[in-house]
Parts: sequence; C-alpha cells; structure tokens
Amino acid sequence: MLSGNLHRLLNLTSPQGSHQGDVVLVGLVQPLDGVGDEVFDAVTTLTEETINPRRTVPRAIMLVALIGGGIFVAVSYVTQLVHPGGVFEDSASAASSIALQIGGQLFGAVFLAGLVVAQFASGLAAQASASRLIYAMGRDSVLPKAVFGKLSEKFHTPVANLVVTGVVGLIAIFLDVATSTSFINFGAFTAFTLVNASVVFHYVRQRRAGQQLNAVSYVVVPVIGAIICAYLLSQLDSNAITLGVSWLVLGVVVLALITRGFKASPPEMTATEKATVEAAA
Repeated sequence: MLSGNLHRLLNLTSPQGSHQGDVVLVGLVQPLDGVGDEVFDAVTTLTEETINPRRTVPRAIMLVALIGGGIFVAVSYVTQLVHPGGVFEDSASAASSIALQIGGQLFGAVFLAGLVVAQFASGLAAQASASRLIYAMGRDSVLPKAVFGKLSEKFHTPVANLVVTGVVGLIAIFLDVATSTSFINFGAFTAFTLVNASVVFHYVRQRRAGQQLNAVSYVVVPVIGAIICAYLLSQLDSNAITLGVSWLVLGVVVLALITRGFKASPPEMTATEKATVEAAA
C-alpha cells in the first residue's frame, strides 16, 4: 500500500496526460504558498529593516525554504492518500473539495476561513516586498527617484509604492489560479535560470584571473539547474510567456534609456550599513 501511495504521490498528472494535477497542487498549498513563497521574497527585501541582517536574513531564508518545503511535501503526500490522482470536476476548487471529503462541512468551513486569512497574509507579504524593492530601485535612480524613492514622513514607509503594488495586485481578481501562478513563475524561472548562468560566467572570469574554483559547484550544478529552470519555463501557460516576454522587452528598453544605449554602467542598488543601522534603531 505504501508503494502504491508513493507512486500516486509522484504521478500527479491525470491519466489523460493533462496538467490538472499541477493545478490541484497549486490550489491545495495556496495557503502555504502565501506563508512560504511570498515570505521568502519578502525576507530579502526587508534587510535594511532587520537587526543584524548579515546573520538574520540568511537564516530566515533557509528556514522558510526548509519549513515551507517540508510542509508542501507532507500536504501533497497526505492529499494523494485522500484523493489519488488529479481529476476534479472543477480544478479551481480542488482544495475545498478535498477539505469537504476529509472532514465534512465543519472542516470545510474551517479550511475556507484559513484560506482567506492566508491569502490576506500572502498579499501583505507581496506588497511589503515589492514596495520596498521598488523603493530601493527609486532611491538608487534605477527608477524615477521623485516618485518611487520617497518615504512617508508620517509612516516612514514607501506609501506610494504600496499603493501602486496594491492596485496592480487587483488584476489577480480577473485571473484563475493556473494563469496567475504561471505569471509569477515566469519571473521566478527566468531569474533562477540567469542566476545559474551567472555562476558559470563567474567561474570563467575567476579562472581567467588565475583563481581555481570547484568545477562541480560552479559549472556542473549551475548548468543542471539552468536546464531544469529553462525547461519548466517553457512549460508555462502561453499567455504568461507572452506577457512575461513583453515585460522583459520593456525592461530592456528602460535599461537602454538609463544607460544611454548601453554605453554607461547601469545604476546599482545599494544597501548601506548606515541605512541598516538607522532602520534597526
């Protein structure tokens, strides 16, 4: 029985070969995604507001990844035991259906309440992280400083950026789970692919400078990671790829304007020790 359950856990697509199983998992861990994925991003953007960030932030990142990943695996496994496969009448409400199957109307109501709270937490984490990233880019003139690089005198937070991210976030009202997740993952997989590629370029530069680095850690592992991320990127929703590529092209155009046709170095975002100390105080 354990072997059969493990097989069902690893085979998350429907017998017809569709991707309904993927949507099911997205729906099932949506509350956890709010606590895990968004908080993971938010951790790195709150560096200047953290006491002893060089020690605290890396630990927080690892803890979020380990705890969130562990919960994800556990929930996915138990879910497959309760409802093997990924076929539902309505994949968008798969999580609620399984909650009703597990504990009836009472547990379904409790689950729904938890889902609503988790989604609010997810939105707050996304807003906090995005607004502070935009503020850092505005402060360092990557974006217009007069608009995005200012803090509220009353709240000492980037209020304008919070409003902008909140308004943009309302677009999600018109998207289903699969499409909105694909939009998010386009940026994630693109960034992860480029991060892995940058490690290889770093290896080449250091080799030319005469420094010897471990080829497995700096070439083999990053190449494997880049290939996996690029493959996952190619499997996303076509609308997400179209919008993502359009946004990427817009970013290249903005970068070209900032660097005067790529003739000057782009502005660099900085996180000074002074700013960190002032935020901690």
